[in-house]
Amino acid sequence: MYKIYRKIFEIIDVFNSKLRIVHLKLKYPNLVIDNKTFVEKNCKIVCVDSGVLFLKSCHLSEGTFIIVAENAKLEMENTFVGRNCLISCNKRITIKNDCLIAEMVVIRDHNHNYNLNDDKIASLGNDIGEIIIESNVWVGAKATILKNTIIGKNSVIGAHSLVNKSIDRNSVFAGIPAKRIKSN
Repeated sequence: MYKIYRKIFEIIDVFNSKLRIVHLKLKYPNLVIDNKTFVEKNCKIVCVDSGVLFLKSCHLSEGTFIIVAENAKLEMENTFVGRNCLISCNKRITIKNDCLIAEMVVIRDHNHNYNLNDDKIASLGNDIGEIIIESNVWVGAKATILKNTIIGKNSVIGAHSLVNKSIDRNSVFAGIPAKRIKSN
């Protein structure tokens, strides 16, 4: 009996995901999502008018928040995104095939400019870069990936790590900031 029950709710989940995708496509004309992408409940996707978002064969878990700013471009293909992740794109983020992004990961291609006087930080603008995550990368839980970084193919980023520089392919990096702990 429980197998039938699970199958019924699996079908309902797929149907609800399709409805979410239709809603997003109608809301954001520069959003391209294929039929193999699955969007769980409570995901928030914002694609500002001239921002472009491509999702192909992805799985976005519950609570994921993706924002693509004006004139920015986010591309993601065949990637699993865990619960409660934030992907914030102000210029360009590319996540290639077969990546696994664990829960509560932050991927942000910009940070606020600041100075230590009375100027309001919000008025100082952003420092913007790009992020490329090559294929077959695993990003551990609660890791943060910052601007101007490339994570090489077949790499692993340890949980709670801070990536603020490019990562070699076929390596394991961990820590704050992330340092190589193993390579092939």
